[in-house]
Amino acid sequence: MKILTLNTWQERGPWQKRWELIFQGLKEYNADVVGFQEVFNMEWAKTIRERSGYPYLAVSGQHSGLIFLSKLKLVEQECLIMTTKSPTEDYLRYAFYVQVAEDRHNIALINTHLSWKAEENDVRMKQVMELSDFVQRKAGNLPTAVMGDFNTGPYTTPMVYLREMKQWIDTYPGINLGAAGLTWDYRNPYAEAERDKMAERRIDYIFIRERTGPFERVRSSKVVFDQPSQEGIFSSDHFGVLTEFAS
Repeated sequence: MKILTLNTWQERGPWQKRWELIFQGLKEYNADVVGFQEVFNMEWAKTIRERSGYPYLAVSGQHSGLIFLSKLKLVEQECLIMTTKSPTEDYLRYAFYVQVAEDRHNIALINTHLSWKAEENDVRMKQVMELSDFVQRKAGNLPTAVMGDFNTGPYTTPMVYLREMKQWIDTYPGINLGAAGLTWDYRNPYAEAERDKMAERRIDYIFIRERTGPFERVRSSKVVFDQPSQEGIFSSDHFGVLTEFAS
């Protein structure tokens, strides 16, 4: 099973050309499940499904920007509206849960996007606690993957909480020992333009709660959508993450 996550940067910059790169990448990476952030236009979400050829599209029903594309049949879904709100943001944050039917198991998948300002680590800490509670409530004992734009580096308090207190497994570092795995990278001019606001970091993640079912072994995990077109256009301001599992 392959899972992919990418923050798509709304309809900013040369967005139509960027999306052509994303469509090319979706074909190349051939993920079973894709979690996108910052897709706010629901008509465009339908176009994404049609252009990409995925049989299933899940949208949250909230103005969350969170969607799933899936090759696996959708069984149920629910969107959490987080009560923790950044004092500097005039919008809410969300976590979007879907359950899908795989050959031998139903699987829980959660897509999220946390507050972005570096100095608001305490806000993100409360948000990951809400996220963790929501995951436990919805996923129960199902094999579970959590993905998205967490807007914080791997050694910050929220990420340490998920790894050490909740025992979630960050799929990237174990298979890429010592690699930075930057997903907010100044090689990308869209990220470099925000240098005064955001440092280079790995801020996009795919977690699993335990090594079970289709997530028994991480076969590979890599940064994707990290190369420009011949025109110098990148797919987004973020790079994505693609993790392949073996049972």
